[in-house]
Amino acid sequence: MNLNREQFLKAVERGQALLKALKKDYPELGLKPVFSRFGPRSGQCDLTTDLKKIVMEFPEMLEEEGFLAKTQRPQREGVGRLRTLLNEIRKAEKDGEKETASKLRKEAAAVEKELLDFDLMLYCGDVLVEYRPENLTHESLRRLQQDPRLPPGLNEVGNIRVIAGSLLDLKD
Repeated sequence: MNLNREQFLKAVERGQALLKALKKDYPELGLKPVFSRFGPRSGQCDLTTDLKKIVMEFPEMLEEEGFLAKTQRPQREGVGRLRTLLNEIRKAEKDGEKETASKLRKEAAAVEKELLDFDLMLYCGDVLVEYRPENLTHESLRRLQQDPRLPPGLNEVGNIRVIAGSLLDLKD
């Protein structure tokens, strides 16, 4: 199941609140929050609500079909189009083409505005919110993985992953 913008923001907020609480109890781990998915359409990026950052670093977490259903326009005008525009802006800026970059920015802003529609079911619910330890202290990591604030069954002792849950689980 996919999430709309409001559900996505709520899931991220819950993931950040849990991280803040866990960092107090496990400061030695230096936990860093990320979105991740393994298997088909796998990828990862920092935990963020910045759509442009997600489009550039982990576009697979965004569902193109939701854009097509809502707008009745082909998916190349959605996430893929925004990604292309952002790359073209970067190139135009690098080449010193200010006028071209300005025009592309306006077009990108229009596409981004459509993608930020609160009713658009854009965010894939199976993407995980994960906390990666920057400082690997095995005893602390083992205790964290058994922390009752984390969902049971997702965190195995011996694994270096710490999973807070999927976006779908965290939205409620």
